Amino acid sequence: MEKRYNSMVAVVRANDVITRTTCRVCGSTQLDLLIDYGYVPLAGGFLAQTAEDRNFVYPLRLVRCAECTLMQVLDTVLPDLIFHNYSYASSTTKTLINHFQQMAINLVKRWDGVGKTMVEFGCNDGVLLRPLREAGAQVIGVDPSDVARRASEEQDWPLFNTYFNLSIAERIRDVYGLARLVTANNTFAHMDDLHTVMDGVITLLEPEGVFVFEVHYQGDLVRLTQYDTVYHEHSCYYSVKSLTRLMEMHDLRIIDVEPINIHSGSIRVTAARRHSKHVASAVVDKMLLDEEGWEIERFVQRVEERRITLQQLVTDLHQGGKRIVAYGAAGRSTILLNFCNLGPSLIEYVVDMSPLRHGKMVPGVWIPIVKPDVFKADFPHYAIMTAWNYEREIIGKEGEFIRSGGRFIIPLPNIRLAEIL
Repeated sequence: MEKRYNSMVAVVRANDVITRTTCRVCGSTQLDLLIDYGYVPLAGGFLAQTAEDRNFVYPLRLVRCAECTLMQVLDTVLPDLIFHNYSYASSTTKTLINHFQQMAINLVKRWDGVGKTMVEFGCNDGVLLRPLREAGAQVIGVDPSDVARRASEEQDWPLFNTYFNLSIAERIRDVYGLARLVTANNTFAHMDDLHTVMDGVITLLEPEGVFVFEVHYQGDLVRLTQYDTVYHEHSCYYSVKSLTRLMEMHDLRIIDVEPINIHSGSIRVTAARRHSKHVASAVVDKMLLDEEGWEIERFVQRVEERRITLQQLVTDLHQGGKRIVAYGAAGRSTILLNFCNLGPSLIEYVVDMSPLRHGKMVPGVWIPIVKPDVFKADFPHYAIMTAWNYEREIIGKEGEFIRSGGRFIIPLPNIRLAEIL
């Protein structure tokens, strides 16, 4: 089966998808459909230019559980298709490097972690493990990707190059002992079987140990209309209510929730064993109360409004003779370009900092990804800032583009032209 995107042919691979009928957290069958994206590619599945025959797309639907309020992707792509050749590397972004350096210092200090075992699953290229080790912790990574394997070999930290689950947790415990800290950042949302992951967490923790994780917050997704962060790699979009339910099912309780700015709105959640001595922060109950006022129907309406408006703006600019590119080849760009039907007839290329993506193509729409040198050699008229969550950082380093008369189009949360500094 084939589907045509802007004159490019993409092959529909529905057989590689498992469609859920129950909520990943509570098991409810009351799943309300919010957005049907149609057929889109894997957000991180950037392909070599010679791999057009593997330009695959998959069904993608966002639903919300009426019982526990978890937002989740209904269509689960087989994980090996997503993570075996995963090209995302956290350390290419200065904002993330700084964020995790400070996080590491805070974690080791707060939880008396010097000399203690700290395990991160979904460790990627070690952007958190490195500063944790520098702060004195004994670190262990778990991650199935090639990015993690190469990083552990180069940086010499122990890695279990596989998916985190109960069996892996037992192996780590048997070799290294119990952990003072288990952490997962921008990874916990990638899990389809949340309960085997949580079984692993509770198996690894010391009696007074903590599970600290960062996830994109459903409240910010709704508030900022972040339709571009919904993709197959992200199975879940958490509320504090859904996380509370999940933790309770595994004899844990949330003791703290901290809103953070990473990825345009995330939360850092700290959980401990139900009968531990840790005292819960009052912010947990406050956020649970705030969540009752979310306007989910209005969010769905805004998604469609933003999609249509961006399509029309780019089309009008192109018809007026303007050259348009995209800036940033993260997962957000894949979804935004495909969902808004912005293909190579409108977008010349996507510029990106990561060498892992240079020379590859954005799947589905089949737009080339180029080095910054290409962008600087012949500035376009407009660049859609698909990495809009790093607007300040990008504006700060692309002054030459702006001085040349170029303008950044910011697609979310409201479509606008970036202010000229």
